[in-house]
Amino acid sequence: MTRRVWDPENTYAFAEVKAYTYWTVDVSVHQHTLGSFIIFCNRKVQLVSELVDEELLELKRVMKDMEDALQSIDFLRPDHMNYFQMGNALHHLHFHSIPRYETARMYEGELWEDTTWGDIPVWQSEESGKPFVEKLRDQLQTALDSL
Repeated sequence: MTRRVWDPENTYAFAEVKAYTYWTVDVSVHQHTLGSFIIFCNRKVQLVSELVDEELLELKRVMKDMEDALQSIDFLRPDHMNYFQMGNALHHLHFHSIPRYETARMYEGELWEDTTWGDIPVWQSEESGKPFVEKLRDQLQTALDSL
């Protein structure tokens, strides 16, 4: 596991999908839409403008890997992707990655609807349970491994 400078107590280490050289991907414990994940910079940094070329190149690869992984999972296959980089609450560079769905998806017996398709997504404040996050993490890891 990477040294999680954004999560020093490893509170959310259970959500880690994959650690790259410069970035780490976690399933978001706040599922704004089904399959939401967060990409964290592995070094202490706040602004995109502070990134070096190698970090930017790898970020592109991480985004592409995750987009391909989501597309390879039958129950996901997002119609679009949104990326948000704000840093208002956590002053560490990270990107919220929110898959967007024109039609509803069924997962774990629950119907997931993207009620704001075509607009800004609803920001979920409630955390998904650890078992839910771990199952989604495992499915994303398997998808990444098969790319």
